[in-house]
Amino acid sequence: MLDLSPLGLVEPPFSLSPDPRYFYISLQHKATLGKVTYVIEQCQGISVIFGDVGVGKTTLARRLFQIYRDREDFVTAYIPTPIYPTEFQFLKGVCAEFGLSPKRSKFAQLDALEDFLLRVFEGGKNCLLIIDEAQGLVGPQFELIRQLLNFETNTQKLIQIVLLGQNELRNKLRLKRALDSRIATRSTIEPLDPLDTTNMINFRVMVAGRRDPLFTDEALEVIYDFSKGMPRDVCVVGLNVLPLALVDGVGIIGEDLVRRAIEELS
Repeated sequence: MLDLSPLGLVEPPFSLSPDPRYFYISLQHKATLGKVTYVIEQCQGISVIFGDVGVGKTTLARRLFQIYRDREDFVTAYIPTPIYPTEFQFLKGVCAEFGLSPKRSKFAQLDALEDFLLRVFEGGKNCLLIIDEAQGLVGPQFELIRQLLNFETNTQKLIQIVLLGQNELRNKLRLKRALDSRIATRSTIEPLDPLDTTNMINFRVMVAGRRDPLFTDEALEVIYDFSKGMPRDVCVVGLNVLPLALVDGVGIIGEDLVRRAIEELS
């Protein structure tokens, strides 16, 4: 692994892996988390989060999973990529994430899941299912989600569901009116503005071990101009500029070095 200690870093701040420790919570992220957690806590069913590629949906999904996985009053399952050939395979995948064994028929599998959800409810807990890349779901699989929402008492849903997906998911849901009408809250994650882009970079640098800013103001402006506030593109620039900084032996990264990294990306 590259030694980043000359830059005051103990680990790479710009990894492309969705590490929740590096999740910078902007105002829009706070608003989205607030809406989604409210629906989850009130047991009102399904929430949906939309966003383009690279805005940080997966990091947000993992952050939600981390929050509720550690809660004793929740049983939480996370499906990062729901690629299933059939509705039945999707159902078995959901059940497997909750630790349930596969059954021979869809009806038997649904009965097993409903029995599990009731037992969890009677034990004073709730079930949460988080599905990332939900635009990958197809046809009958959306109907299955609607069926899961039918598992309820007189006062609450027995399973809470969060779907995260690209804008294609928005179009798919419009065609599934029975499910679309049941969505309790919708949020859209947009690219970061210049201030949040700067704050995100400084936050990541701080988590990686450096207290002082690593980039000049001019360098930060160049990063924003290139990335347009897309967190993944910001991280790509950061990932490529750090080795250049080490080779040049600089303690703070300026505009010229960032431009060199961007030129190499091109």
